[in-house]
Amino acid sequence: MARNLILYCCLVAAVAVSVRAAPQDKLENLDVDEILNNDRLLKSYIQCMLDEGQGRCTNEGKEIKSRLPKFVATGCGDCNPSQLDKAVKALKHITEKHPQEWIKLKAKFDPTGEYAKKHAETWKQRGVNF
Repeated sequence: MARNLILYCCLVAAVAVSVRAAPQDKLENLDVDEILNNDRLLKSYIQCMLDEGQGRCTNEGKEIKSRLPKFVATGCGDCNPSQLDKAVKALKHITEKHPQEWIKLKAKFDPTGEYAKKHAETWKQRGVNF
């Protein structure tokens, strides 16, 4: 009986440690609203994506930039609900309020327009017009 209790406690402790040690999405706590509502901050993120502004990027900016090619290629098809919500919010804002920057971003990350065509209807259903 005591042996089973010890085994059970060890198992619970191992699960608790593994859950705590599970990698967290580096962008999970990114406040997209804060970025989108601050033109200076948004500009710095866009410059980071475009390799402008002397290449200065925050860690979050570098992480976003590293994920953008896959994001563009899949149309956020493998995004979790939180990532999709942030993507829709950001794309809507940039396409509507910063169209010149949007043109530059599209030119860099989808130069042939292949992915825009492939995912246009999906994004339209999400409220984003390319």
